[in-house]
Amino acid sequence: MNFGMIPDLLIMACGVYMIYWAVQMRSTNKIPTMLVGKGFPINRAKDPEGFIRFTFPLTFATGVVLFVVGMVGALGIFITYPLAETLMRIALIVVIIAYGMALMKAQKKYLVGVK
Repeated sequence: MNFGMIPDLLIMACGVYMIYWAVQMRSTNKIPTMLVGKGFPINRAKDPEGFIRFTFPLTFATGVVLFVVGMVGALGIFITYPLAETLMRIALIVVIIAYGMALMKAQKKYLVGVK
């Protein structure tokens, strides 16, 4: 086991965690604090159902991408193709940044304000 596998396993675990919280959010109809921050008063959200509808597919898809990238890295599938592995890592960063931007947009649109 090389050291490079540890970050890949952590990325995989983060993907599983995001998928879990996306499914929990959808099934319980409650917004997890990981998506809004610890101090945010979720009970005073403007449109929590709209937030869940908007963020569920994004959170689930980002979790799947994290899981797949972590799995590919941990298994060393692209070990002989360093360019492919680099492109995969760049795509992962782009997905995470886009998810963060979409999450901030959803927070401003659906959660800010008093119901």
